[in-house]
Amino acid sequence: MIKDLAPRNQFCGALLFIALSVYHVVMKIVILGAGRRGIRLARFLVEEQNDVILIDDNPGNVAKALTSVDCLAFECSGTNIDDLASLEIRDADAFIALTGSDETNLVSCGIVSSNFNIPVTIASVRNLSYTNTDSIMGITHIVNPYQEVARHIWKEIDKGIYSDVVMFEHSALLLNNVFVDENSPYQDMSLKDIRKNFSGNFVIAALSRDEDVMVPSGDTVIKKGDTLGVIADNDSLEDLFHTEDQKKQRSRKICIVGGTKITDFLLHDLTMRQRRNTTVIIKDPEFATDISSKYPEVLTINDNIINEGLFAQENLDNNDVMVCITDNDELNIISASYAKTMGIKNSMALIIKNPDYLRMTRHMGIDSLISSQDVTVDSILKYLHGKNISSMHKMFDGRLETFEFKVPADSPLIGKKLMDINMKEKGIIGGVTNTKDKSNTIPTGTYEIRSGDILLLITLSKSNMFIQNLLSGKES
Repeated sequence: MIKDLAPRNQFCGALLFIALSVYHVVMKIVILGAGRRGIRLARFLVEEQNDVILIDDNPGNVAKALTSVDCLAFECSGTNIDDLASLEIRDADAFIALTGSDETNLVSCGIVSSNFNIPVTIASVRNLSYTNTDSIMGITHIVNPYQEVARHIWKEIDKGIYSDVVMFEHSALLLNNVFVDENSPYQDMSLKDIRKNFSGNFVIAALSRDEDVMVPSGDTVIKKGDTLGVIADNDSLEDLFHTEDQKKQRSRKICIVGGTKITDFLLHDLTMRQRRNTTVIIKDPEFATDISSKYPEVLTINDNIINEGLFAQENLDNNDVMVCITDNDELNIISASYAKTMGIKNSMALIIKNPDYLRMTRHMGIDSLISSQDVTVDSILKYLHGKNISSMHKMFDGRLETFEFKVPADSPLIGKKLMDINMKEKGIIGGVTNTKDKSNTIPTGTYEIRSGDILLLITLSKSNMFIQNLLSGKES
């Protein structure tokens, strides 16, 4: 039985459904599971002006969803065909199962795929034994949150760690978040003056000020307290931000704190050479024994990171990076911050339960704060936006999004110069990767788009539909 809890917003007026030729746009999305991940994903999709329906069999979760997100929410079982049919979801473009149960996610996606002909079904699955279930049950994509987080951490370690950095799949360019304090040379300067006074291959593509997020123009003046989104190559980042905490650090000796499945995935992703220079601190003796037997080249220590004297006894301060990935947010933050005071060059902290910690701890000296929710949501969004999107990231609490877009052979953008593409301060093409020679450039207005180019786009989430139409040639 479906219980209608009088949704706050009934979506007055019908949304315009647009089938894009450049990449698939999901307009009506059903999300099973109104927990933290489900609500966060729904919030981002609604910001993009999508039609979202949240369902959950827990009335408390449904009530919370209705007060947190501007979308429909219903109390409903995701594995009951009659309940799902009553919601009239046959015209949905995607069904995403994000409950805490692998079995529920798989079964619900299987039911939806076979009975409602929804083209995209995505299941969140943590158990490795279900890896190939998608081909059996007709599920389009399986997302393993542990694996996605481990892969994200590995990429940061492999490419080098900056504070507040976004890395891309196919481009060597980086998007760095820079806080403007009282000592910043950019304070009270316009963007065009910054360009005149600072050399390097960079562009300021985004700006967050108080509660506002914008794609700035050349006349925009930088103020104290702003956070800038800067796209640049490695050398330019070091030239622009020559303070020690902004420089890239390659990590040779790695210390991992925490015995979780993410730890297992991360060790698997590391190369043999990296594992030989890795120390793992695991509190649980059984898991420590398992990791030690599985990765004998890794130094596994069965101890608690908060035990007095552990740093000195094991010479932990000799490591280049400490990766804190326990299942306790507070312990991760404290351990990563303490590691910096003990002389470890870089520290990383995983945030699992409370994304507000990302904002609250941003200036505590921790080099990289990783939200497991955001990493999972980014992976799902990449699947939703189609084959021409290779990576996608949300910034500034979801109000800005960045993605890599590969220009297909039939794109109407081919042959156009950037100066002729009017994004009306809704977005910017901040970087281009040439797939033939692998070069990465910050393009000027005279750059002419070619087939196969990978464009780094930065857009306001609320302007997502406009940008999509622009890419498809529907917006002049």
